[in-house]
Parts: sequence; structure tokens; C-alpha cells
Amino acid sequence: MAGPIPLTADDPARLGGWELLGRIGAGGQGVVYLGRPAEPGGGPSRVAVKLLHARLLGDANARERFVRELALLQRVAGFCTAQMLEADMAGDRPYIVSEYVPGRSLRALVQEEGPRTGADLDRLAISSVTALSAIHRANVVHRDFKPQNVLMGPDGPRVIDFGVARAFDTGSTLTSQVVGTPAYMAPEQFSGRVGPATDLFAWAGTLLFAATGRDPFAGGPLPAVMYRIMHETPDLSALPGPLAEVAAACLAKDPKARPASEDVLLWLLGERDAHPRRETAARTGPGPTARNPGPTAVPPGFTAPGMDGAGPADAPTARYTKDLPGGAEPATQAPPSPGGPPPAQGPGAPDTRRAPWPQSIGGPSGPAYGPAADPAAGPAAAGRRPRPALRRGPALLVGLGLAGLLAALDVAALAILIARPALSEGARGGLLPVVASSFVVLAVVTLAAVILAWRGGRAAAWTVMGARVARVAMWGAWGALVEIQASALAGHAVLTAVVVLLIARALSRSPV
Repeated sequence: MAGPIPLTADDPARLGGWELLGRIGAGGQGVVYLGRPAEPGGGPSRVAVKLLHARLLGDANARERFVRELALLQRVAGFCTAQMLEADMAGDRPYIVSEYVPGRSLRALVQEEGPRTGADLDRLAISSVTALSAIHRANVVHRDFKPQNVLMGPDGPRVIDFGVARAFDTGSTLTSQVVGTPAYMAPEQFSGRVGPATDLFAWAGTLLFAATGRDPFAGGPLPAVMYRIMHETPDLSALPGPLAEVAAACLAKDPKARPASEDVLLWLLGERDAHPRRETAARTGPGPTARNPGPTAVPPGFTAPGMDGAGPADAPTARYTKDLPGGAEPATQAPPSPGGPPPAQGPGAPDTRRAPWPQSIGGPSGPAYGPAADPAAGPAAAGRRPRPALRRGPALLVGLGLAGLLAALDVAALAILIARPALSEGARGGLLPVVASSFVVLAVVTLAAVILAWRGGRAAAWTVMGARVARVAMWGAWGALVEIQASALAGHAVLTAVVVLLIARALSRSPV
């Protein structure tokens, strides 16, 4: 493993009681150095020292983010990240001294040794989601979980870089500026809303990278990456069956349909039966929503963190953290004091666990954040979980398009009869406008259902099929009163059958 990068003339040689030996990482928020005690017996033989960039010293927001990172590090259990040893936030150059963990990032490891398989992949999945569980139990959302931020230490993976992490209250959803690395961002992050489920989406993408060596959604300009994240599901065939099943659940587009980190851990350990849950969120009601100024959608010219190449690109060196440009804006919630006690986890503490994860992929029985469930709704409402969105694909596209075209033709037929009354003359011709009007009612239902089905509604897809079948049946029934062409009815019936088959295929290929 390569050593640290030598210091430059701009780098300090010493910070507090620590002598700096070289750089081991850099990013938008600060530089990370390898250090050692300046005096014998002054601490561990090697430490990681994170120093705020000199150009950010006059930026009150940047300094506050640095202070918040320190507060969050104190809240998170030491086994899942690099432990904080010392900090100076009051001096001219704020810095944080942390445990030095010798090891490469997961990205560097996969790039150098190839994808992880077998027991290596299982260990990575279980240990990394264990770390996420500890982070979430400390009421912290990481917001930038990715292969670069999983450090493969000798004692197991450590999750690092809390530069954009945020504290959250149980039952609340954070609203903030768009931060994160695009290829590992969850759909809701593009609108600035994050919660513990956001980290699970990134965890599944990271696991897929470990098994393939490829970023699941990366490639092309940012809008293309955003589209894939919001509308497409990556190929999970590289993962073994159980891991693929868990990853598919965590990659659900709706954050409420993803399992909680503790549920994922139990799932990986083979415990998929119901587990008890303390209904703290339901009893206490919805928590506050932290809001900050700034856009909640991707603004023009948005430069996502991790795209400007700041700092060395995951060289095989010992690293503590790598900050990325574009950290989050100051939090409106006051972090705990650096010397204060960690958050209580007793009976009165907020519970970050979600409802028991179901026995089939689809979604948990309750959200991990957002408004709490109404206790008056009863156990039936608490056990209800959202259905996954209908997966878009060629079959759905063609089926809905053909159904919409047939419906539009019905509307056009009525318009023609109204515009040309001569077409409805005769003994039975007077009924043609009535027949056409009945078809238009089904056409309107079809067009509305087509729109909802394209947006992911499974019930709407069934409505489209039912409306088109009813249209054929009505046409046949009207044949007893008005003259119809058998060939036209047969052709319409064939097209309706094609619509039903295509939409049914799309429904069968979507998770339930």
C-alpha cells in the first residue's frame, strides 16, 4: 500500500500536539493528514488529522459544517467508523484528530483486486449494514454512502466521511440542498429530502459495485444519471439470490418501500419473520421537519459533489476520510455539545427502527420517517405497506400507447358524428351518437388510467385492460341495435387482446 503524499510548503508541520507526516486525502471541506504524537507517549503512534481548508476559514457556514461533523462523530458508535480522539474548533485552523485506520477504500480494493464474491461479499454486506444500523440508531443520516466512503480496515469495513451527514429526529424528514454523489443518490435526494432510507438505497448500489466493479447508475451527463436513478432498476444478476433480493428491496424508488437498516441486517442473517417494534413514532406524532434556505430541486448549473475531481482519486493509501465539495448548508437543529453525553437509547429514547420487514419484497409496513402513523387507524393500517411502482419497459410503453390510441380514436369518432350529422341519418343511424358517446366515456377512463399507469400505478394498469375489454363487449352488444362491421369489431378485439397481453406482461415483470 502506497504511503502518504509528502507535505508541501503550504501544509503545516504540526497541529496541537501532533506532528504531520504527509497527506492521505483531500476534498472540498478539508485536507486529511497522517500524524503522530509530537511528544513520546502523547497518544497512538499514528492518527488521522483533518484540517479545514484555509480558504474556508472566513466562511461561517463551512466552519459550522465542520463543527457539526465533529458532533456527529461523537454520536456514532466507534466500531463502525474512525473514532474521534481530539479536536480544536476554537483555534485559527479547526481540526479533528481521529483514529488512523490502515486500509484502502472499497473502490480502490475492487479496482485493484477485482469484484468481491462469495463469503467476502457476504461479510461486506453484513458488516457495512451493521455500521449503517449503528449510524441510524444514533439518529444520523450519512447522505453520501458510496464505495469511496467504505474503508476496508484490518478489523472490517468502517464508514467514513461525515462531512455532509445530518442529524435527524425520529418521525421527521430532512429537507435541504441537494448533496451527495450522483451515481449513489436516492431518487428523493434530487428534491432535497433525505432520511435513513436514503442510505439504504446507496448501500445497495455500493454492494452492487463491490460485486461488479461498476457504478450501477453512472455514465453520461448528470440528467442521464438522474433519469436512470429515478426510473430504471440496475441488473442484480451479479449478486447471489439472497443478496439480490435484499438489494432489490433497498433500491425501491419510494423510500417508504425500503426496509430499515436493522431489518436488512436481520434479513441477511436469515431472520425474515416479524420482529417486535416499539411504536414510539406513532405515540409521539410526527417530528419536526428541518428546513433550510436554498433550492430543493436540482438548480441550473448544479455541480454535484464528487464530479470535480478534488483531491487524490482513492489512491491505495491509508485514509481516514475524503471530503467532497458542496457540503450541506448549516443545520437548523442544534447539535449536541462536543463534551455532552451520547443520545439516550433507553426506553424513553426515540426508536429509529421501522416496522417488521415483510416476507416478500415490496416494502415495510411503515415509514422510517415522515408523518407518524395515526394510532386511531388500528393495526390494519399499521400493517399496510405501499405497493411497488409498476416497472416501465417496452411492453408497458407499447401496451399503454396502443390503448391510448384506441381511446383517442373513439373520441375522434364522436367528434366526426357531431360535425357531420348526415352520417347518423336513417332508421338506426340516430343511435350512432349514443353509441359513440358510450365509447367516449370508456375512452376518457382509459386515457386517465394510461397516464396513472405510466406513473407507476398498478391499479391503473388493470383499469386500462378492463376498460378496453369492456369497449369490445359494448361494441358487440350495440350490434343488436345498430349496424356494425364484423371485420372492424374483430380487428378492434385483436388490438385489445394485444393491449391486455402487453400490460399483463409488464405487471408480471414488476415486483409485487
